[in-house]
Amino acid sequence: MRILGFDVGTKRIGVAVSDETKTIATGINYIENNENIIGELERYIKEYSPEIIVVGNPKNMDGTINSKNQFVGDFLEKLKNIFDESKIVLWDERLSSIQAERVLIKGDVRRKDRKKIMDKISAAIILQNYLDYLKLKK
Repeated sequence: MRILGFDVGTKRIGVAVSDETKTIATGINYIENNENIIGELERYIKEYSPEIIVVGNPKNMDGTINSKNQFVGDFLEKLKNIFDESKIVLWDERLSSIQAERVLIKGDVRRKDRKKIMDKISAAIILQNYLDYLKLKK
């Protein structure tokens, strides 16, 4: 089974999915953070039948709650209505956006094109960090 990962933002939510072996995370798309979000979440859950969903948890560098955490809380409430709460994992996302930006710059992606793919790359980084943690835990 696969794992889905989400990077929640005010405007867009990055979506990533693991392979069947839970080894590699791939950014697949983003969802607009609007009134259609429930339908989009249901579509991804139906398509990938995830065992677990990983949601990026924004924290400040000192570990305190980030102001973006309200958006994550709202997202979680919607997600809990359509997916088993015990299978939702909040995962520390500190520096994931900076990592995504560096990857895109290193890949020579133009600034205006970066916005289009930044969210799914961030979601993939968050999910990959979680997958790596699972491998170390074994």
